Amino acid sequence: MKKLLLDTSFILSCIREKVDFFEWSENLGFRIVVPSIILDELKKISITNKSSKLRGEAEFALRLIKSESYIALELKGRYADVGLISYLKKNPDVAVATLDREIKKSVINRKIVLRARKKLEFQ
Repeated sequence: MKKLLLDTSFILSCIREKVDFFEWSENLGFRIVVPSIILDELKKISITNKSSKLRGEAEFALRLIKSESYIALELKGRYADVGLISYLKKNPDVAVATLDREIKKSVINRKIVLRARKKLEFQ
């Protein structure tokens, strides 16, 4: 089964736009991979962010991820983007779901993006 690695920006944007990325990925035969570094970022946002809307989105994202089936991935590093890029370069068969330009430019993996605020597509 193919794997789809999620980035924080992608998760929060899907939550904001009410896009069910778990169902979408399942329909296309992907298993969701959530790195621990991404869960840590979401926890940090849910605790420290000044925007109550963003805090709420992060809290919901954490609850949603914990309630669904996913593959946990331990990534080392201080910054999530660096860890993701490093992992993706070593695993070109893993697709990535991100909105981050730096990640999209840095890797050759298949990319899933959110288009027109409601539609997920390959890039």
